[in-house]
Amino acid sequence: MFLPKIRELSEALRSLFSAPFTSKFPAKPHQPAQGFRGFPEYHEEFCVGCGTCAQVCPTNAIEVFNDLTTRKRTLRVDYTSCAQCGQCEEKCITGKGIQLSQKFDLSVADLKDDAVYNSVEKELAICEACGAIVACYDHLRFVKERLGAKAYANPNLLLITQQNFSEIPPSSIKDRLRREDYVKILCPKCRHKVVVIDEF
Repeated sequence: MFLPKIRELSEALRSLFSAPFTSKFPAKPHQPAQGFRGFPEYHEEFCVGCGTCAQVCPTNAIEVFNDLTTRKRTLRVDYTSCAQCGQCEEKCITGKGIQLSQKFDLSVADLKDDAVYNSVEKELAICEACGAIVACYDHLRFVKERLGAKAYANPNLLLITQQNFSEIPPSSIKDRLRREDYVKILCPKCRHKVVVIDEF
C-alpha cells in the first residue's frame, strides 16, 4: 500500500527539482524549430509584383490592389485568413519574393493593426496608348534577365533596357494608334493593333 505512494512522491520530487519541459511563453518569446511554417513575409528586393502568390492562395489571404493614379501595385497578406500552407512560397516565380517566416503569434487588440498585414508596393508599367496595366516594372526586368539576348525582340523589354541609359519621356495617349507607337510601352491588344497598322 505504501509502495505506490512512495513512487508518486519520488516522481513529484524529481519533477520539482528538474528543468521544465515546457517553454516559458508568453513570459519569454517561443523560438520555433527549424522548418517551422509561420506567416509569409514579402522580401521587396526579390518580389517582382507578378501576383502569382495571390492566384495560388487557397484562403484568399493575399490581395492585389492596383492604383492607376499613383501607378502602384500593392500586394498584401492578411494573417487572419492565412493558413500557412506555403503555396505562395512554393509557386513564387523568383523563389524568394515571399517566404514563410517563423512568426506565428497574432495577439493584437485591433484586427486593423499593421501587425495583422504584410505588404509590398511595386511600380506599374501602364500602356501608353490605352492606359491599361501591362505589368510591374520589376516583373518586366525579371523577364528580360531570364530571356537574355532574346529580350531585345520585345519592344517593351527593349524600352526597359533603354531606361538604364537615358530617361524616356512619357508620351500622352492619342486619339488613334500610329506606326511610331510601336516603340512605346504597350499592352498586348495595342501592340497587336500597331503591328496590323504597320503591315496593312
